[in-house]
Amino acid sequence: MTALADSESTWATVLKSELTVQGGNALNERFWSGYGIGRNVEWKIHLDFPNNPIMEVALEPFGHHFLVILPDRMRPGTYMSHAFWLFRFVIPFLSLLALTVYLYRYVMRPLQQFHRASQAFSQGDYSARIGNTMTLGDDEISQVARTFDKMAERTSDVIQHNRNLIADMSHEIRTPLARIEMAIDCADREIDRDEMLSRIKTDTQKMRSTAEDTLTLAWIENEQPNLRSESFDLAELIEIIADDARFEYPDKHIILEQDEPLPLSDSSQLALSQSLENVIRNGLRYTRAGETLTIKVTKKPACYQVLVTDSGPGIDPSLYEKIFKPFFKANNQVAARKGFGVGLALARRHIEAVGGSIRAYNAPDQGLTMDITLPKQE
Repeated sequence: MTALADSESTWATVLKSELTVQGGNALNERFWSGYGIGRNVEWKIHLDFPNNPIMEVALEPFGHHFLVILPDRMRPGTYMSHAFWLFRFVIPFLSLLALTVYLYRYVMRPLQQFHRASQAFSQGDYSARIGNTMTLGDDEISQVARTFDKMAERTSDVIQHNRNLIADMSHEIRTPLARIEMAIDCADREIDRDEMLSRIKTDTQKMRSTAEDTLTLAWIENEQPNLRSESFDLAELIEIIADDARFEYPDKHIILEQDEPLPLSDSSQLALSQSLENVIRNGLRYTRAGETLTIKVTKKPACYQVLVTDSGPGIDPSLYEKIFKPFFKANNQVAARKGFGVGLALARRHIEAVGGSIRAYNAPDQGLTMDITLPKQE
């Protein structure tokens, strides 16, 4: 016992108890079953004890007791200081660290990617997208990132389109400018003065028309205006355009087949007028004198179909879509169809802006057919 007491720095002993009744009833079984000198090990021990309690373990034979003052290391609350630091500092620190990592991963890192993409885009890298460098989810940051990518895509398309348009237009006006300069030089020298003045006037008109169409095309691409706010009679509009074309090209036949009236709503009379004029004039340029250009308007359940078929040489089927690009030219085109300006590109943008579509294909016998579809909303 002495060795145990010394090792645990406490007090321990084994004793034998003898109880003698001096009067009254004899000690019964209930007394002996609960009799003890110290605190039973089954008793609960709490932190409010000022001193460590004396604990008892009953020994055999009956009446022998092992008593020990509870060592400090076994007293409840030994690790209270550890728990204090754990719950007051360690756990909050780890929680804050985990929250910081989460915020960095799901908030700061996407914002850094957003900053890098914005900076790259502002410096001229129009291919910069946030979605190319990180996986986008359904959170708010990802939604903002998708919006930025859409905006960047739209801005990039507009910038690229305007660059191409300016470059193509610059290339296109060089030839008429050169002809005008030569004509002016000849006129100054009194060489075919009247013919030179007529050439200057023709080339000037072409340049003005090209510039106006190019500016209109750029305006539609950049602004995407709402051109679906008018209601009018399509048959009346096409009749007026056909009459103007007959006056402008008296040596060519124009056949118009359509029903009347053809009510059209949620559209733009000016946009359709310009697009149909461009398509019809383009067909008349490739229709030889004495031959026919046909305009046929068919009423369908959900739309109107306008077919403009010229008597020209047609085009290679591989160019059906390319001819709608501004200033498109191809060396493998058939016969006189050597190039297209802005007219067909502008016509497509106008028609698409009012909800319609246009496509080109060769006619069964001869010529090129422009197939225009316009939604009918009566």
